[in-house]
Amino acid sequence: MVVLIAKNTVKEGLQQEFLKLAKEMTVKTRQEKGCISYDLASDQSDAQVFYFIEKYQDEKAVEFHRATEYFRTLVPQIGALRVKPSEVSTCTVVE
Repeated sequence: MVVLIAKNTVKEGLQQEFLKLAKEMTVKTRQEKGCISYDLASDQSDAQVFYFIEKYQDEKAVEFHRATEYFRTLVPQIGALRVKPSEVSTCTVVE
């Protein structure tokens, strides 16, 4: 299993626009065959910070996700709303 944690720091005042795009990404990604779970969490101490918490069966499923048309369409739109590029940590479940 591969776990991705993507930290997104959104520009002030653009949180609702970000959430709209993030919801679309979440709904579509959850339908992918290799996706185990895909959640969006907001930081309790910073209203501008959101985390995509993604679990996939394997690296092949991650590659499939990144190749989808909606990923290639939504990610640049989401990127325009961020203060800086997304900070992505790739993790392996150890237990």
